[in-house]
Amino acid sequence: MSGDIDRNQIDSEGRGRSTSKGDVPETLKRRYYLDDRGGPGLGFYADARIQTAAFRDLGARLTSPRSDPNAIRDMAAVAHHRGWTVVVVHGEAAFRREAWLTAGTLGIEVRGYQPTERDRQELERRQAALERKAARTAAERPERGDREARESSGAGRSNMRVVEAVVRARVGDRPAQDRILSAARERLASWLEQGARLRPLDVGRAQVQPESHRARDRQRSR
Repeated sequence: MSGDIDRNQIDSEGRGRSTSKGDVPETLKRRYYLDDRGGPGLGFYADARIQTAAFRDLGARLTSPRSDPNAIRDMAAVAHHRGWTVVVVHGEAAFRREAWLTAGTLGIEVRGYQPTERDRQELERRQAALERKAARTAAERPERGDREARESSGAGRSNMRVVEAVVRARVGDRPAQDRILSAARERLASWLEQGARLRPLDVGRAQVQPESHRARDRQRSR
């Protein structure tokens, strides 16, 4: 059994951020069942009932008993996640070819396989497809930080209008109104510069009281 597992391998050349067993993308932890029994390293099982791991993680080495493109894709994702820049592949020709294509698409240098001209054309197509996908994602889903900044800025403007309405309604002296609003604008600008996330104020809770109502209230209190 161990011979089959060791047949197909992706080895780190020692260049990268990590060679720690179990250091993998969160998506793979959710996709697979992880178990350190049944062989060397940590096994990644596609189903809870399957006895053979799709691939195994030995830290600086990833192994698989088959030339499954899905397993190879995820092994390459692990290598990319760990920052491996150069890897060496061993095993079946089909495994080494697919590893060369998949890891190469992610910008990893792959040794241990001699590609054909058609392999190089396939690599170019995969890289172009990945670039198109990344461009579509960037166009359809703006960066979270940019979106949050726009939302906070919009909430800030909305909140400032509410504050201004409250101050104008409750403070009778115009110079005092201007001083209060100027200080509020400066504070709001400081919060936004510091990256604070703002939410729109509940206008209903602002309780803007008309001047006529306040006048009647003052008369009652006399």
